[in-house]
Amino acid sequence: MHWFYHAVRNESWGYLALLAGVFAESMGLPLPGETLVMFAGFLSRKQTHLQIQWVILVGISAAVMGDNAGYLLGHHLGKTFIRWIKKLGRLDDLDIEAAKDLIARHGGKTVFFSRFIFGLRTIAGPMAGSLGMPWRRFFKFNLLGAATWATAMAFMGYAFAGEFNSLLDYIEKGSWAVGGGMITIGYLIWRREKNRYRTEHRRQAA
Repeated sequence: MHWFYHAVRNESWGYLALLAGVFAESMGLPLPGETLVMFAGFLSRKQTHLQIQWVILVGISAAVMGDNAGYLLGHHLGKTFIRWIKKLGRLDDLDIEAAKDLIARHGGKTVFFSRFIFGLRTIAGPMAGSLGMPWRRFFKFNLLGAATWATAMAFMGYAFAGEFNSLLDYIEKGSWAVGGGMITIGYLIWRREKNRYRTEHRRQAA
């Protein structure tokens, strides 16, 4: 991973390395997208070859492109992706239909907040695409999430340049803690929605 940081630090490759790193992380590769944006924000204060406004713009662009590429993969390979999810999670058709119903009603919020959760943001796009979320709605909330995320990460690196290492450690631990909490909450919400969907489905079939 250190070569990515050296590339961002390089005057010739800084923005391109940032673009590639965030894009690749958004596509599912195990790269620290948050750390890269924060590091670029840190460098924009310490050096002159990176400027904070361009760091934010590149971060937003890379995140949106990566997430939308994932959405397109999910949209075109949705059946294969859903079969894989069903097998991995031991889900049935009712689970999938309940998930589709949940995406239809709360998909925008899920897409927005997933950008801030490591791991979740890499599967939000494929899930939205495979479960039939309209692209325009996905793009709107994905853009809002990416803009908020990139701006926050870049300015955190810029503002806390003097305590950068401590900040990275805090963000890493905090991300895992928040991620675990969000997964637990998400699971409980999904179980509730599944029961609600089952009840409505039986009422309609009666």
